[in-house]
Amino acid sequence: MNRALIVSLVLAASNGTAEPLKMKFDEVREVAPGVFFRYSAISPTDSSVFGGSNNIWVVFDEYVAVIDANFPKEAADVIAAIRKTTKKPIRYVLDTHHHGDHAWGNDVWIKEGATVIASRKASKLLRDTGPEDFAKAGKGPTARKDVAESKLGFPSLIFDEKLVLDDGNQRIEFLQLGHSHTMGDAVAYLPKHKILCTGDACVNGPYNFMGHSDSASWIRCLERMEALDVKMVLPGHGVPMGKELLANQKRYFVELRQQVKKAIDNGKSLEDVIRSVDLPWYKEWTTVKPAVDNIKHVYGEYVGLVAPWELEQSLGILAGSTPTKETPGWVKPTKIVVPAGLTAEELASLKRAAPEVEFLPARTPEQAAKLATDADGVLGFATTEVFKAGKRLRWVQATPEGIEPTAWEARGTVTITDTRRINAPAVAEQSLALLLSLARKVAGSGAVAELSGKRMLLIGLGGTGEQIARRASAFGLRITALDDVTTDRPEGVERLERLSKLDELLPSADVVILAMPLTTKTRGLIGEKQLAAMKTNAMLINAAHTPLIDAKALAKSNIAAGLDVGDDRGSLLPGETDQPRRVVFVSRATEDTRGRLWLLYRENVRRFASGEALLSVAER
Repeated sequence: MNRALIVSLVLAASNGTAEPLKMKFDEVREVAPGVFFRYSAISPTDSSVFGGSNNIWVVFDEYVAVIDANFPKEAADVIAAIRKTTKKPIRYVLDTHHHGDHAWGNDVWIKEGATVIASRKASKLLRDTGPEDFAKAGKGPTARKDVAESKLGFPSLIFDEKLVLDDGNQRIEFLQLGHSHTMGDAVAYLPKHKILCTGDACVNGPYNFMGHSDSASWIRCLERMEALDVKMVLPGHGVPMGKELLANQKRYFVELRQQVKKAIDNGKSLEDVIRSVDLPWYKEWTTVKPAVDNIKHVYGEYVGLVAPWELEQSLGILAGSTPTKETPGWVKPTKIVVPAGLTAEELASLKRAAPEVEFLPARTPEQAAKLATDADGVLGFATTEVFKAGKRLRWVQATPEGIEPTAWEARGTVTITDTRRINAPAVAEQSLALLLSLARKVAGSGAVAELSGKRMLLIGLGGTGEQIARRASAFGLRITALDDVTTDRPEGVERLERLSKLDELLPSADVVILAMPLTTKTRGLIGEKQLAAMKTNAMLINAAHTPLIDAKALAKSNIAAGLDVGDDRGSLLPGETDQPRRVVFVSRATEDTRGRLWLLYRENVRRFASGEALLSVAER
């Protein structure tokens, strides 16, 4: 390509012009030295024209790296286009996310000798949902011939937040900035050229599919993109444009959310909400009005008809094995008992999530038991009396106060869901606060004063443990985790072992954090033997129940300890809180924790009413 044209393109973008490049379908342009953009065939007015995603390739000294795998046919077309620009081997291809027009061509690239790159979340989504979607796309009257004749390939080079390719001349930073178009979206940043390749996290035109999105998080991701030094944006669909394209995309979501929220607050129905949305500037930009499906999605996010991604994505609160509408004999629930303390707004939100259900407020456990006699579900009263009274009861949602021990024998076949993992972020942050406080408090007597590079033994890798690992790794701690259930080593954990390795690994740990549930097996897990095995300057943090540590053994030990005692204050020995090498905190629920609790309650009500598998199924 003419170098003068490349310069003009970059200058146009750097001048902040709002004019997008004029390109024809399937046209290739060299938008910066060694950086090529191929414009896919996609039209806002003709749904039959769809040539997959845009593609970008970067020519390094010895190889080529490609952004997006596209569909199988288009992957072959892109390879042919690449061969007209360079004969160097294609070594890498990035799936910006798991959707078919960005990832289903993987096998074509793999056969070409390329390694497929993806964020950890995008890779998981492709493995979880890809095979079924791929198989369906290759069958039936609307089948894609290229899919039917291909197979689904998977990423083999996985990253969490950042992966860099750099040979001194070209540099690509693959970044996972959060949940936008999907929860696995990655972008490719070329800092030397000030170019950002966004996949579908930013598009130029009416190409936003929001079905797998979190619109509030999407806005935050676009703000992170805006913080980068960018002069040109190469979107997943639509033609290239200057950095103002990021602002256009963000403005769409911000104003769409504002108008939908205002209409909901004014008591408008979904149909009225759809009619009320008015964004004339958006039509001027894209040539069409906002998609009805986009309005429905944002409406669903606000009223609880869309599953809160935070519960699964951030907290790992997953659906369990529960009866669904596919289960023989399943019938729609008609009555659910709820606490009388719910506000009018909360009750209205539950009604929108389950419009065919009658909600029966109860002020006391005794009243809840009476109402449960002909109720299908109960929210907030996991008592023995409720289970005994519920003749047709199928589901009980417990609160953080837990489940009465005798209720397990009385529950019969009733599904119980709990609130574990909901307070994990708060507990994790408190654990790090204890650790920092302890380090500073006893630094003068030989404890670890700085955390970076120190070895941490994390005992327990459930919801709280995962949250602790994320935060501790940011401090530079080198984390080994012990867990007998988890087999997947999460982000931030260098090594994962079984609990049987405890005594072997304790002597080398600078920091030990307990995040295990309290069971007969784990009670007194850290006793006199374990405390004696620890380094004299090690720090012990209990992020779970205090009985995990033998209180008498700890009282005799000089180990520095930080204790989040919560409701276990009675397990501390007299004078324990006054010791100079102890930091004790009584935890309390945060406003954010209460917000997540409400999301869980509302989502499980929605799932129960619609016959979907419930979240956070309790196991005794």
